[in-house]
Amino acid sequence: MNNPTFQEQIQDLWRTRPVRLPAQGHVAGVCAGIGYRYGIDPILVRVAFVASTIFGGSGILLYLAGWLVLARAGDGSSPAQSLMGRGHSSDSSTKTIVLLVALAIAATTVGPVGVGLGGSGLIGLILMVGGLWLLYQRAPVPPALPQSTSPYVGAGTAYPGTGFTPGPFTPGYFAPNQPPVYTPYTKLPDTYVPEERPAEQSPQSQADHPTINLSKDPSASAAANPTEVIGEAAITPPSWDPLGVAPFAWDLPDPAVKATPLLPLPPRKRRSRWTLTVLGLAIIVAAVTGAAGAATGNEWFTPGRVGAVGLAVIALGLILGAFFRKGYGLLVVTGPLVGFVLLASLVYPIDFDASGEQRWTPATASELDPSYSGAFGSFTLDLNGVDFTEDKTIDVAASFGEFVVMVPPTVNVKNSCTVVMGDGSGCLDGGVHRGREATPDSPTLTINAKATFGSLKVTQS
Repeated sequence: MNNPTFQEQIQDLWRTRPVRLPAQGHVAGVCAGIGYRYGIDPILVRVAFVASTIFGGSGILLYLAGWLVLARAGDGSSPAQSLMGRGHSSDSSTKTIVLLVALAIAATTVGPVGVGLGGSGLIGLILMVGGLWLLYQRAPVPPALPQSTSPYVGAGTAYPGTGFTPGPFTPGYFAPNQPPVYTPYTKLPDTYVPEERPAEQSPQSQADHPTINLSKDPSASAAANPTEVIGEAAITPPSWDPLGVAPFAWDLPDPAVKATPLLPLPPRKRRSRWTLTVLGLAIIVAAVTGAAGAATGNEWFTPGRVGAVGLAVIALGLILGAFFRKGYGLLVVTGPLVGFVLLASLVYPIDFDASGEQRWTPATASELDPSYSGAFGSFTLDLNGVDFTEDKTIDVAASFGEFVVMVPPTVNVKNSCTVVMGDGSGCLDGGVHRGREATPDSPTLTINAKATFGSLKVTQS
């Protein structure tokens, strides 16, 4: 057996590509289709797309691409192929064009999303494509498509096998205007008087009126009635009375058994497209805003403001959807997006060059900078070697981590510490603190410290 070449494997990967399963998914069914094709949980696929979207933005790019090139289950071609005239797709041409515009915008904005992780979009794209290749190596043979549910159920309860079978006595069983022989209200005679049997009957009379023997022994019946064999088929009990307990009704026609009626399922409620439409508009508006910021270089287009623009579109969709009783799925997106906007507004801008463990030790007052900041790590500003001759004000800030300011004992200190989430108990109490070696004429050092997530500490030896 020859091993297929790399080119043949790529061709087979495309030939056995997944189909979209919107009925089992949340948006377009891309993740559900990939999970079903390669035999994994679709939740894992969704987590991978979300993670690659957050770190680099490649997830939204790949999802839009999958929406365009993967055919919907039951369609003969994908939206992209249908737009080029190669088959028919259930997605409209307008939607396909909107997806192409969104894909083009997403392709130009792949990169940092909220943080300055340069090149993370390309790395995420490579990891996602590599994961798809490994899934293909794991399951190269595609499974059969999931069967659709039957549109009919039997009469009776909704559980399988509990449909009711109609009885033999259906309307029209009895002849018109002919009641049944016996009913619950039939009056029987008080006594039974047997009919007198003639003493002798001629052979001709016996032949005209054969005696019916209900004995279950065929030999005895044949011995008692040798002529009954000719009319044996006429006295055979019908199929509806196999025990022969109602011979008086054997002359009636066999009942017509009708098939069990099948009840159609109630029409499936059409899913509202309000949520998907608003989400698509929010993504497009946010992508256009981010692209405008990247093209112009305007500092106003921060990640927090770009996210706020998308949040405004979703908020408008929620308000309008409240009047039409639709769009409740937008609430699932609103919470995480609000958290992202708040977090991006608090930590932006982030200088990744000022990360890790850093220590500043200026020797003179002229070497002091007006401000010191750190992004991630531990930071120390040692001012013990500085000879202060005049009042100074220094601003320090830390996004994530610990910031320690060491002040010499020859100056008076006034600090103002602000911590969003963290510990600020290491700062000096409010007011002016006189140093151990300071005089009334000593200069005052004012420290304005701020930490977003971390701790602040101001010490004086």
